[in-house]
Amino acid sequence: GAPMAPPAAASGPWAFWRSLGSPRFVCAPMVDQSELAFRSLTRQLGVGLAYTPMLHARLMVEHPAYRTHTFDPDPAGREGPVFAQLAGHDPAVLLEAGRFVQGHVDAVDLNFGCPQAIARKGRYGAFLLDEPELVVSLVGALARGLDVPVTAKVRLLPSLDATVQLCERMVDAGASVLCVHGRTKEQNKHRSGSAHWSAVAAVVAAVDVPVIANGGIGSLADAEACLAATGAAAAMSSEALLENPALFIGNRDIASGAYIDQAELARRYLAACAAHPPPSVGHARSHLFKLLHSGLREHVELRDAVLEARSLGDLAEAVERLEVAGWAQPKFHTPEFDPTRSWYWRHRPEGGATPDGGADEVDGEPRSRAEVEAVALAKRERRASERKRRNMQRGAGKGRTQNGAGLQGAAATA
Repeated sequence: GAPMAPPAAASGPWAFWRSLGSPRFVCAPMVDQSELAFRSLTRQLGVGLAYTPMLHARLMVEHPAYRTHTFDPDPAGREGPVFAQLAGHDPAVLLEAGRFVQGHVDAVDLNFGCPQAIARKGRYGAFLLDEPELVVSLVGALARGLDVPVTAKVRLLPSLDATVQLCERMVDAGASVLCVHGRTKEQNKHRSGSAHWSAVAAVVAAVDVPVIANGGIGSLADAEACLAATGAAAAMSSEALLENPALFIGNRDIASGAYIDQAELARRYLAACAAHPPPSVGHARSHLFKLLHSGLREHVELRDAVLEARSLGDLAEAVERLEVAGWAQPKFHTPEFDPTRSWYWRHRPEGGATPDGGADEVDGEPRSRAEVEAVALAKRERRASERKRRNMQRGAGKGRTQNGAGLQGAAATA
């Protein structure tokens, strides 16, 4: 017989969506970037739903250290609507990972959107779209096996019919919400053409669940235009939101109406870090490189101070020094807006191609020498702390053999 309807969907996808407050604006899942501090910042600035960074299901299951480093729900449980995004292709592994996270989130999302080469190697993300039977079976397995609703994030398939058909099948299998990125996996990064709102609109018309539209949303006007063109329940931004977390409120403070500039956003982000320390200083550094992009290009010595920062205090000091030095800001959502001073818009050629193309999952693909260095530094920090952790686990070394193994292990990861 037909599989039982998943318990979570009994009240229906739209009732679930209303229980979240019917969010209109969404913060995308971004590797190393949509951490709790950043999510909480965006929530003060008009975002009604946020996703965790993409979580590798197998690593979630096999490595407790990966879990604690990458999955960061609000310990107080008061974060607001949040979906955990999982990547993988094995239903048993995805289910086990889903059971780890389901008590802390409102839904578990499956990643069928990541277009990067690493996703092909790992057999997840948009590369699973070439295996529609598997995609549908994964949605079904999680919808039946988890206690929270299951959602999915997809890209367009080469044909519109194939896209709509797969989305309908995912909903039949139990998906409560779909997020549709209006580009194919081939349209990644710099080859990415503008998002196809008409294709997203076709999915909205075909399925009776909330659809989130994603791709190429760089301003409040873009978000409003996207909602109007697609009929989607909500609009999601990824890379543009990293540089301008106040994008969805047009940079106007909700309470006072005062203009929120990049320096204020950097201060608010660091305040969020103080309340919710990120997994590493590297996470915060990476955010500041985007928030303060043209200021750190203008003041090389302050860029170096951010690169060399060893603590949130060091970063706060660099931000203060930048403010004293003064810098030419991009001035988002003002008549003086200058795209050449923006990290996001500098890489968005005329004709609508945007760096948002492949970056549901921002992999820190660097945009400048400074970011290359920052990424390398963050990797070194991560490796060092991994090494320290592993050595601690080996701990009470059982004689020389253990030490030898430890040294080899360290050399292998260096």
